[in-house]
Amino acid sequence: MAMMCGVAIATSAHAQSTADLRTIARFVECKLDARQIDRFIGRVDNATVPGFASQPSHEKAVDLAWKTQKPIEAWGTSSNLVSLVSPRQMLLAIPAAQGDEINVARQWAERIGGMSEGAGTISLRENAHWRGVDYRKPVGEKEIRLLVDQQESPGWILLGCAYDKLFSHSN
Repeated sequence: MAMMCGVAIATSAHAQSTADLRTIARFVECKLDARQIDRFIGRVDNATVPGFASQPSHEKAVDLAWKTQKPIEAWGTSSNLVSLVSPRQMLLAIPAAQGDEINVARQWAERIGGMSEGAGTISLRENAHWRGVDYRKPVGEKEIRLLVDQQESPGWILLGCAYDKLFSHSN
């Protein structure tokens, strides 16, 4: 009997981890609603998402990085790292060859379709010599975001979802 109970607990913990990975994948793919985001972020704030840990800041690394024990399957790729930009925005960190991040991001943008950069981003690149791209695509009250910053996060492209507009209408 005790053995059965132990097996049930182990299976339950594993199922929870799989559910959390699915939630993270759905977060970065713009597939959650406001209630699901609030619930998940509440669990992150309370440190009750097993295997999801904030990473210390490093120069030339993914900013606001969180690591999972198992890979997150999203956008047709997988990664153990996300950037939790805010409680309303999470981006999957996808490795890219250093120096080739912008070309890789353009390929992703073409694959997704309908992505563009705002005038502010273009101005940053032209006037402040910023080396990166920040493509966005509105999807209802959500926004797909594809970000590269070759100075701050070399070797990475960040692809995910911003839910800011969804929350500005739900309050």
